Amino acid sequence: MAELILEITKLSIADRIKLVQEILGTIAKDTDSQDFVLTDAHRTEIERRSASLANGKAKTISWDKIETALTERYGL
Repeated sequence: MAELILEITKLSIADRIKLVQEILGTIAKDTDSQDFVLTDAHRTEIERRSASLANGKAKTISWDKIETALTERYGL
């Protein structure tokens, strides 16, 4: 694993971000796996954040603004 991390650190920031996005995509596909189990703490936090969004207390940023900021900063 250490060798893999060393190789990854040689990538540009933009390429590392793209790699992370790809990895997260593979994780999302495997969430039905027994290897992926939410703890009670995770469920509680998800419920807290969901409630915060539902009642309008959460401060959010649109994906368009995030994408624009990443593009400007990293050239994605």
